[in-house]
Amino acid sequence: MSKHRWLYLALIITIMLSACAKRNTAHQEDDWLILERTLPVVGNTLDIKIDENYIYVAQDQGGFSLIRRNDYHQTWYTTFKAADGSQTTMGRVKRITAVPERNKILYNEVANTDRITIVDTSNPDTLRYLYEITGGTGGIKDFDSFSLPVPQGIYIMSIAYCSGGSFKYDYYDGNIFNTNQYYVSPPGDASGFALTEEYIFVTSGQRGLFIYDRSDRHLLSELVLPGEAQKIVLLGNTAFIASRQSGMNIVSVANPSAPVLLATYKTSNFATAVDVSGSKAAISAGNSGVYLFDIGNPSSPKLLQRLTSCGYANSAKFMGTKLVVGTRDNGVQIYKVK
Repeated sequence: MSKHRWLYLALIITIMLSACAKRNTAHQEDDWLILERTLPVVGNTLDIKIDENYIYVAQDQGGFSLIRRNDYHQTWYTTFKAADGSQTTMGRVKRITAVPERNKILYNEVANTDRITIVDTSNPDTLRYLYEITGGTGGIKDFDSFSLPVPQGIYIMSIAYCSGGSFKYDYYDGNIFNTNQYYVSPPGDASGFALTEEYIFVTSGQRGLFIYDRSDRHLLSELVLPGEAQKIVLLGNTAFIASRQSGMNIVSVANPSAPVLLATYKTSNFATAVDVSGSKAAISAGNSGVYLFDIGNPSSPKLLQRLTSCGYANSAKFMGTKLVVGTRDNGVQIYKVK
């Protein structure tokens, strides 16, 4: 072989080795998120809520689970007993929330009809079925509950949800009565919400973000956004919105009458849920996994890591210095955030 051919072959080998080294360096799954624990569950992990003591997991056909934060002990539920001793079997559990101050778990299930079911957790070893809310509860897209700081007559809790195109806010007495306090119906289809003492923030698919005065529900502003606005989380005067095909939109709501789009970060698949903690934001994006961002400068979010090893991600929630990911095929995964 001639000298020139040897030099040419050596050059090709050097280029190939260099290219391989560059690809390996760029692919760093565990840069910011380090897997600490995988918790298998039955069913599809559709929703996760977290309080000081528990992780609550909605598992579609698999009922729901309570996972203790301190040791990850899991209790799985598919049936309950009512006060009269009768047994209630769950439908498909889509969303879940809890009010630990009032010893209540609330979950949205789909069976013969869509409903909100409430169980009593006064005895953690024997949860007891209490009450169902039906009518106006079809196709719930976002769902949460709160303890009222000051009881309103017999009512000690509130329940907020997006259903039938509207955002609805109910009072609940903790036993067998609820009453709707108000609802707002933006153009489009209400898909997510966030509340402050003064304002109601409602996302509405292709119509973007709507902001209402909470005292009388009059519309303050509308902001059209790229993509289809889904879930929304507030951090101070900044709103973070999962917007399906457009990924994450970041909006300044310092002036609720004139919100301003600060930034958009497109994900490679539909972004469906978002959570924030400190200077970090997480987006769950189906088979594209989870995106972790540095949001220290909301006008210029920085992608820290795209996590794909978790598989299909339905939700991602911060839990102190950890990130809890609800997946379709790999249960609940707990990651340490560097």
